[in-house]
Amino acid sequence: MLPTCLMAQEKIGNKIYKYGSINSSVNGTTLISFDEAQAKTMSKTLQYFSKAGVDSRSWNSIFLPGTEVSESDFSKMLDDSNIQTLIFIDITDSEMAQANRTTTSAYASANRKYKSSSNGNSYNSKSSNTFSGGAISTSRTTDYTTDLSLRMTIFSKEDGFSKPLGVVEGRATNESPDATADQLARRIIRRMVKALEDQNAF
Repeated sequence: MLPTCLMAQEKIGNKIYKYGSINSSVNGTTLISFDEAQAKTMSKTLQYFSKAGVDSRSWNSIFLPGTEVSESDFSKMLDDSNIQTLIFIDITDSEMAQANRTTTSAYASANRKYKSSSNGNSYNSKSSNTFSGGAISTSRTTDYTTDLSLRMTIFSKEDGFSKPLGVVEGRATNESPDATADQLARRIIRRMVKALEDQNAF
């Protein structure tokens, strides 16, 4: 793949930039790969493309996760599925921050909630409790994503998927500890698809 620094950059949306020519770059059945995406984000990604009129499919609908295939098998599976365009989405950068939160509530109610969430599988956090009379004060430090950057690379069957036709890069910032990295990714992809549509990529 050619380094994007060798191509001319052009702003095509809100924090969205393109390299190369993306006009009419997405044609026919399009296979989309986004390894880092959770199931909801992958589903939303397909939905954004479908709403723009693209016949899109998930990579995992053809290639099972973790399965290694030879180059010949790879080409055969693309041919059998009539794939005309490949789109790879990757996370290129992310930044994290910590948020400190303190909540105070009635002792009995808060203690029940604390016990029920003691496995800690919902947050990447550290908690401490302070008791005062009939109340409990809980402090928690939570890590969250403040900045996320994605790259979308487009390949076409017309040249045997040998080199990218174009690259689209996007970025989103976040100030809320309640927003997840997947939510940021969906925001970026939604902007990317809108920018591709405006650029007559479909």
